[in-house]
Amino acid sequence: MARSDAGAIGFVAAGTGLALMGRRTCEKCWACSLLTTIEARKLHDAAEGGDGCWNDSVCHSRRSYYRKGRSRLVRRKAAVDEVVVLIPSVPYVVLHTYLDKPRQPSDEVVIHAMCAELWVGNQPSAITQPQHTFGLPPRLVKEYARQLLAVLEQTYGSGRRSGFERFAREEQHSVSQCPIRPCSYHAEHLHSSAQETCP
Repeated sequence: MARSDAGAIGFVAAGTGLALMGRRTCEKCWACSLLTTIEARKLHDAAEGGDGCWNDSVCHSRRSYYRKGRSRLVRRKAAVDEVVVLIPSVPYVVLHTYLDKPRQPSDEVVIHAMCAELWVGNQPSAITQPQHTFGLPPRLVKEYARQLLAVLEQTYGSGRRSGFERFAREEQHSVSQCPIRPCSYHAEHLHSSAQETCP
């Protein structure tokens, strides 16, 4: 009986497409989901001079899917009282990277730019100035990331290394959101110099 139940469950799971493997990430859609709707339309809506990828009937829900993840579909608000248990406000550092496609920690993906942000509890406390890193070899990019931790520890640490040993997490952003100017990706400096040289 248990054997047939297991087989039935396996069949139902396979028949409904609820396999253990997740949906494959579309890198272009993932990068687009990190943009505002106005930025996304400018890049991808043919009516606004984009590449023609934008589809009103699909893109809004797909961008939401990539932003929030599948887990939002199974979250349900509990119908019980919520008890708040405060935790100590400890420092932690978030690494912000600007990429042209999503990456896993071991991937050899070019990191366009990066900065580090110090949080204490639920409040942001400090951020390093973003710097372009796309021209550096991987060894120097890793060394620069370690320097970011060291500088934040020297400035805001209390003698103990708690919270400064490693990054708490990496927040990945699309390269199109790079805040540094001038920037080779945005190339605004090329447009202005071209206008200056035109008669």
